[in-house]
Amino acid sequence: MAQANLIQDGIDRVQSAFQSLDKEYRRLQKTADKRRKEFEKRAEKQIRRFQTELRKSPLVKRAEGVRARVGEARGEARQALADRLESVLGAMQIATRTEIEKLDRKLALLNKKVRELEKPAHRA
Repeated sequence: MAQANLIQDGIDRVQSAFQSLDKEYRRLQKTADKRRKEFEKRAEKQIRRFQTELRKSPLVKRAEGVRARVGEARGEARQALADRLESVLGAMQIATRTEIEKLDRKLALLNKKVRELEKPAHRA
């Protein structure tokens, strides 16, 4: 009987220790989550402040202006190339992609109309 009580006391102590460990683990987890959230808030605030300072920088403003001009130049170059290519293809009497696509749409429409006209002929 004494041995059973001793074993039960040991089991109770182990269970109590596990419960204490579980409580401590949960407490540490909550603390870690709280600190992580605080860190994220501070980091986001610092990043926003840094972004604001960067936008104010003359170098960044100049870089944004250059980027905009490069984008415009790229668009103009694309259009000029397309125009030149179209004129070369026209001089060589070769259809452009847009002309072929337009013809393809017209051909599909004509095929559809022909099929519609053929339907009553098949029924008669």
